[in-house]
Amino acid sequence: MCCSLCSTIKNSLFLMVFVCNTLILQAQKNYVPNNSFEIYINCPIPSVTNKNPPPPLPWVSMQTNGFSYFNSCANNSFISPYLGVPNNFLGAYGIANYQEGHSGFAYTGFMTSNKSIGVYKRGYQEVKLTDSLKAGKKYNCGFYVALSNGCKYATNNIGMLITKTATTIDTVATPSWVIAGSPQIYNYGNPIIKDTQNWVKINCIYTAVGGEQYITIGNFKLDEATIVDTTVNPTGLNWAVYALDDVFVMPLDNSFNLKADAGKDTTITIGDSIFIGSYTNGIDSIKWQNQNTGNKIDSTRPGFWVHPLANTCYVLTQTVNNYTSSDTVCITVQPLPLKFISYSVSLPSNLGEGLGVRSIWQTANEINVSHFNIQRSLNGVAFTTIGKTVAQNKSINEYSFTDVLLPSLEGLGVGFYRIQAIDKDGKISYSETKQIRLNQLTNKPINVYPNPAKDVVNINCVGMKDIHIVNSLGQVVRQLKVNTNMLKIDISELAKGLYLLKLINNKNIMYNEKFIVL
Repeated sequence: MCCSLCSTIKNSLFLMVFVCNTLILQAQKNYVPNNSFEIYINCPIPSVTNKNPPPPLPWVSMQTNGFSYFNSCANNSFISPYLGVPNNFLGAYGIANYQEGHSGFAYTGFMTSNKSIGVYKRGYQEVKLTDSLKAGKKYNCGFYVALSNGCKYATNNIGMLITKTATTIDTVATPSWVIAGSPQIYNYGNPIIKDTQNWVKINCIYTAVGGEQYITIGNFKLDEATIVDTTVNPTGLNWAVYALDDVFVMPLDNSFNLKADAGKDTTITIGDSIFIGSYTNGIDSIKWQNQNTGNKIDSTRPGFWVHPLANTCYVLTQTVNNYTSSDTVCITVQPLPLKFISYSVSLPSNLGEGLGVRSIWQTANEINVSHFNIQRSLNGVAFTTIGKTVAQNKSINEYSFTDVLLPSLEGLGVGFYRIQAIDKDGKISYSETKQIRLNQLTNKPINVYPNPAKDVVNINCVGMKDIHIVNSLGQVVRQLKVNTNMLKIDISELAKGLYLLKLINNKNIMYNEKFIVL
């Protein structure tokens, strides 16, 4: 008695809510009742014979599998936690799916393809409209879908069938559960829908025959007529299941007209493409123009991909049910980001070249680059600029820089180098950081220290014989003949600057070494 009373109360509450919701929908002129599936009597709970609870009234399903109902009321349920929102197992038990509702806290799911053998292939959901459609009148019809994360496949042929009577399915004649039909509502071009993150709108303008009262949503084409993308999720299960939300059938009249939608203003990188417009089918007339030039670029497609090489605005003008409107979308095109093709640091292979760490780097896509700073660090964290090179701003560029101050750092073991690129507008980018072992220098045949030096410079080299010190003008300022492996030279009288030490040993091998006098 108590259970019967509870059931009666719940049913009464549902009817009250349903009637109120229907009145609201009619006020908004959406003929689809419970269009976002949020009005329900019972929270979705699976049964022993049916793991997929039926959609909420007045929606019906065409079979016991191939569809499911999800609601946030099941989030904390010990019986059916996988039927919650946004976390659930839509399309694959044991494989998590995350999908917020397009609006509200509930949605349903339906199958459009199944590559498994001997099981159901489709899922369909049907509802009776709150009013029949009028002959010759235009209606804006559609719904929103999102592919489940747990599915390996994605398909096309996702549509809405509009009929005068309820659709039925003969499971004997069609054991694969495919309802043969020609849905009137589908996206322009009938594309494969494989977005698992965002809700995708299926939309079409429909001219009624008159008397239509039912809509059914699903894939009405056989497997051989369905295009399947099998690369969406390699670890998913062998089917395609979509979440369904916010179904609409809305009459076009003076109180509601479909406005042109050219898309959102977007910034892209040069070389990229971007989709503008929409996939809305059934628009009476369409004209796309390039606002920059005034040239007409299309008159058939509601949306398409463009590949602008410069900032471009596109104007869409459309007519639907004798209502003309326009919309503009602007695409900002940014240059390709600076690319470091290569970067290397090295010690000289020939000690006669002089001591130092040489940085060599190549770049591409230099546009508006001011200069490059060569930076060094002793710990890989704090970097100091040790040199600067003006940017060439060509398509391909190569630069080099030698760190001649390195000998004074050789005892520290490791050095870190990177290139800092500075754009003319102040934007900064970096190459990767390179590391080099400075203590390799201690094994060289000649060693000059300290470097930079102030009053005295020490030279270590086996079998030294002739020494010449040459200034930056190429003049020999000191010449010595020696017979030793170690030598201390007084340089207190030398002017400040960069000097080249030319040394010949007793085997007539010449070494060139740079040093700085402070």
